[in-house]
Amino acid sequence: MDRKIKLTDLKSTVQEAYDNHKNDTGGAPSKKVADMNQGMFGISVRLTDGTKFDVGHTQAQFAMGAISRLPIAIQLLTQMKAQDLVSKMGLGHKGCGCGCGTKPEEPQQRVKGMHAKGVRAASLVEPVGDFDGKMEILSNLMIELMGSSPVLDDGLYEATQKKVEEKNLVNSFAETGYELYDDAALSINLYNRLRSMLVTTEQLAEMGATIAADGVNPATNAVAFDGSLSATICAMMAAKGPKHVGKAWMIITGVPAMSGFGGGFITVIPGFGSIAAFSPELNEAGVPMKAARAIKEIATKLDLNAFGSARIELEK
Repeated sequence: MDRKIKLTDLKSTVQEAYDNHKNDTGGAPSKKVADMNQGMFGISVRLTDGTKFDVGHTQAQFAMGAISRLPIAIQLLTQMKAQDLVSKMGLGHKGCGCGCGTKPEEPQQRVKGMHAKGVRAASLVEPVGDFDGKMEILSNLMIELMGSSPVLDDGLYEATQKKVEEKNLVNSFAETGYELYDDAALSINLYNRLRSMLVTTEQLAEMGATIAADGVNPATNAVAFDGSLSATICAMMAAKGPKHVGKAWMIITGVPAMSGFGGGFITVIPGFGSIAAFSPELNEAGVPMKAARAIKEIATKLDLNAFGSARIELEK
């Protein structure tokens, strides 16, 4: 069954969602970035055919936060099979690796003050023991995905690293027996650096559109990764979802998405494109409130559900 959307309807729906939520109140920015961009709100659309448009504060820069795990995952899937990644990340029973549960010992492992699995993912990036080498590979990948380079927020990065020292987090990984695949200090440093990168909704939407276009950036035509990985990447986004609201989000919208503490929100609609939004005020779950509400409204009104029986086509 064909699923066609007129460009005029897409633009009007995005504008309407922006207008409906731009004055929403409530929530608060993360303490990590409390002084950045308060009250701003923007939505960017990038489609696989190169169509693009923006509404609001789409050039405002904000920290990637957990969204940085998306380029990390793409790099890891380039290095290894999805089955191996699931096993190494501890997402399946021992000897199974099917992702049907956690390792028996995992629930007992706690590293307070740090997203341990994010650090574990960073530790898997090759080359092992080479911070600069890892960073160069990931930086180049992000440029290919976004069409431009994110910018490091030195202040945020330094503050985050200072907390690592104050809380002695490097030793915490050893004390809890939490498995990493590279030096703990190096892996934490890499993860914190990526989380402290500043991006815009325009860059996030271009990254999402590149994933939707099977690894080819629609704006630059650069091949960022093997297109056969796109389905796995979208499945990963769907399984994880925005912070603490993944299941509810997928049931309501059917659109793979991720969010970060900086206020960014990215979606991918395979074969169609991406809608990204930004609003620094987070709800109790840590999700950017206005951004999530606006994209939910757009997704449900236009039926952008990625699990539909046919891919969506744009009528200009």
